[in-house]
Amino acid sequence: MNDRNLSQPESKLLACLLLFYREIGPAATPGLKGLEEEADIERHELDEAVKGLRARGLIEYWELKPAVRLTREGLLLARRLGGEDV
Repeated sequence: MNDRNLSQPESKLLACLLLFYREIGPAATPGLKGLEEEADIERHELDEAVKGLRARGLIEYWELKPAVRLTREGLLLARRLGGEDV
């Protein structure tokens, strides 16, 4: 998978989640409330980005909080999109 398969909001959300991962670690599970501001996307775009990334297996989603977390595949793609060698 590459960045051409992702929408701009999906790419921004992945980049945002990578920052949480780097700051907090692999257990970083940010809540959805306010995440659209962190990712610099609109609320409706956040909902669609979460659905799209979840369907591709790039994030995990918890309904109770609600919150999200990168999967291994999502982490690798986010790092590639950020220009890192993976």
